[in-house]
Amino acid sequence: ADLLKRGAENVLVDRSVPKGKLVAAIYEKALGRKPTSNELKLGRELAGEPVQAAGVEDLLWTVAMLPEFQLIY
Repeated sequence: ADLLKRGAENVLVDRSVPKGKLVAAIYEKALGRKPTSNELKLGRELAGEPVQAAGVEDLLWTVAMLPEFQLIY
């Protein structure tokens, strides 16, 4: 849990990824693909507007729990 919390904090301070493309960047980095339209919508809802650390942490948990992620890693 602490690892994903720190990961969310690191994502927020990374200036190389615009906040509007945060969800897509996480999916591309973790799964090697773009999110579907439903995943993008849910990811944006989870991350919050404006983006919040707790929301990004929830998004990271969501991606980490996907069977697709677990097969890759």
